[in-house]
Amino acid sequence: MLDWKKHTLSTLSELNLRASKSMGQNFLVRNSIITKIIKKANIEENHKIIEIGGGVGILTRSLIKTGAKITVIEKEKKLAKYLQNTFPEVHVIEGDALKIDFPGHDKVIANLPFSISTPILAKIFHTNSPHAILMLQKEVADRCVAKPGDRNYSRLSVLCQLHAIPKKLFDINPDAFFPKPKVISSVVEFFIKPIKLSNSHEEVELLTRNLFTLRRRTLRAVLRGFLKRKFPTNSIWDEAPNKSKRVFELNAIEIDELLTYLKIVNAWPIAV
Repeated sequence: MLDWKKHTLSTLSELNLRASKSMGQNFLVRNSIITKIIKKANIEENHKIIEIGGGVGILTRSLIKTGAKITVIEKEKKLAKYLQNTFPEVHVIEGDALKIDFPGHDKVIANLPFSISTPILAKIFHTNSPHAILMLQKEVADRCVAKPGDRNYSRLSVLCQLHAIPKKLFDINPDAFFPKPKVISSVVEFFIKPIKLSNSHEEVELLTRNLFTLRRRTLRAVLRGFLKRKFPTNSIWDEAPNKSKRVFELNAIEIDELLTYLKIVNAWPIAV
């Protein structure tokens, strides 16, 4: 079996590259993790898979064995060329996954740099990706799956649960990567299934972003802070649904209901 740590080191050396801290590069070097991910992904031969960040090909190699059609998006020019030369059957796109339009696909599988986890998640949710399996920083993963009222429940929790059913699969210790990150990683599965709302998802996401700037305060207090100047003689925050709940106790449906109320009383948007 290929020693992926040695292979990664030798490949980077041959390409005159180093793991980039600015790009958040931590190369997965433990094949047993890849085996678990492939098993969880339930890939079929007719599937079209997008891999974000191919690196030196540890995941790419196993994805090819499934018989699926693989597209790899790799930002580093030398690595993109290396991947195309090493795996000619794979379609390699050199570029930034945040800026590239994803081709049609059935699944996204990726070891995401910590610095772009949230924007990549948002892009996946808004590009009709049916299914994603992502390696994330454990702290981010815990927020993705947190429930209303949990310590880790945040704006990201609402975003994930607006668009998907997230499920944490397993944690990965730092020694499974080169170089070793300072934190534990987690693999999270997302079945993309946007919930039905009365308002647009974009508006609910905007309201969520406004509210979670003060996540531990009651909804009444937060609304009063936003609206007291606009409505100095009308305490509309006293009639808001779930006004006594703290912001981090609100689920996506309750935020949608609040948005409907704010529109009815002509108080939307609450911040400009």
